[in-house]
Amino acid sequence: MWNILYTLFLRILLFFGVILSGEAHADVGYFWHVSDFHYDDTYGKTGQSCSFPVSHPGPFGNGSCDSPMQLIEESLKSMASIKPDADFILWTGDNAAHIPTPEFSLKRNLYMINAVTSAIKRNFPNTLLIPSLGNHDFFPADYTNGTESELYDSVCQMWSAWIKDPEQINNCRRGNHHRPRLPDHSRHYECRSNSALLPYPGNHHRPRLPDHSRHYECRTNSALLPYPGIIIGHVSPIILAIMNVGLILPSFPTQVIIIGHVSPTIPAPFVLNWFYSQYQKRYVKLMTLFSDLIIAHHYGHEHKDSFKILQRDENGSEASPVFLAPSVTPLRGIQPKGEQGTRHNPGVRLVKYDRQTGKHLNYRQFYTNITEANHLGRAVWRELYSFQDAYNVPDMSVSSLRKILKDMAKPFSLSMLKYCSFYTVTPPLGEVCSIKQQGAFWCAAQLTNVQETEDCIFRYIHGFKANVRSWFCARERVVCKNSKSQNDRKS
Repeated sequence: MWNILYTLFLRILLFFGVILSGEAHADVGYFWHVSDFHYDDTYGKTGQSCSFPVSHPGPFGNGSCDSPMQLIEESLKSMASIKPDADFILWTGDNAAHIPTPEFSLKRNLYMINAVTSAIKRNFPNTLLIPSLGNHDFFPADYTNGTESELYDSVCQMWSAWIKDPEQINNCRRGNHHRPRLPDHSRHYECRSNSALLPYPGNHHRPRLPDHSRHYECRTNSALLPYPGIIIGHVSPIILAIMNVGLILPSFPTQVIIIGHVSPTIPAPFVLNWFYSQYQKRYVKLMTLFSDLIIAHHYGHEHKDSFKILQRDENGSEASPVFLAPSVTPLRGIQPKGEQGTRHNPGVRLVKYDRQTGKHLNYRQFYTNITEANHLGRAVWRELYSFQDAYNVPDMSVSSLRKILKDMAKPFSLSMLKYCSFYTVTPPLGEVCSIKQQGAFWCAAQLTNVQETEDCIFRYIHGFKANVRSWFCARERVVCKNSKSQNDRKS
């Protein structure tokens, strides 16, 4: 009798375990996210993208320069080796190198975009690609007047195999939205891709996602809105453009994914605004207004690995998760004071998601160590981390990000130390951030206003110093005078 009851009890546990886990019957899919290839066709020769002289450039790249084709090919081969049958690839722009305008041309710009496009086709001949353009895909870089017909004609022709529908290809050429066909198993979503910046009415195209994606959408913008580095020929229609997006959103399927090149969030540790503030405020307002429809945002541009929460205010209302993928190019860039930026390794990202709802479940970040690759003569791609495992969270939702950020509120916490390393695509605890950098990461992950972010960083640092001071005073058993009020902040 007891054996029968025990067996029945185990079966009930198993039954409920399967239901609670949700894994047994979940329709799980995968997609790749790659960004910022920045192909330099002069690497190893004149090295026109190199920010500093390089006497002995390695075959797989150098931190002072943009990517050689060998690095781009190896990154794509590694992706095809790890997951050749991904449902689609998100490609968030910036394919041309950081080469000064006098040494550049639109023809050469298009050559670089085509070279990267061809490399992707060679390695993923049967996989849907959902591309968007970045600020360096335009010529001159960071400039658009909304009439780049030669650019649009060329890239839309390059991408016609993915767009397929002649009418949608024509829409793409006009800078309008095109819609790629998604796999048959995605019934609850779509993907929208922008081939242009978005200061112009109707300047978005809807890629047609596979048929399995019917209940959510993937909207992509190349740079979303003009930011201070971009020169805009016609800015006034931006209001109408935002209104157009607002009119389109309610007609979306159940959920959407927003994809683009430049994130509307605040970068860190160097706090600045990528966009003109008046446009950024309106865009953030729009995105938070429809946050209940948004599964996630995916961007590139910053060349580093980070995540943030796009929300109306610091209380966390109307929020959606934001994920920035690291670049393939190892270029470190130049910091505000003229020195080289933080070194980082090339990376590619594989996202696991629920095909029926679009919900993001996990991602695995892969990387190659450039120094090692150049020494060995071959690039070894390894898994850097699994988002779920590294941060001990169930998925990639806002609630999971809040859990991580709650731990990161404590300086030098394990989550913060991991974030600091992953930011530069470096193995865990391989990098140690200063208290100011930690404050910048924590604050920029939750705020979209520069001044509010700077004030938040000050409070983060002040709180840490106050805690250290209290600990010291308690240990030494001395009475410490009260420190200055944080309201007495001085520059």
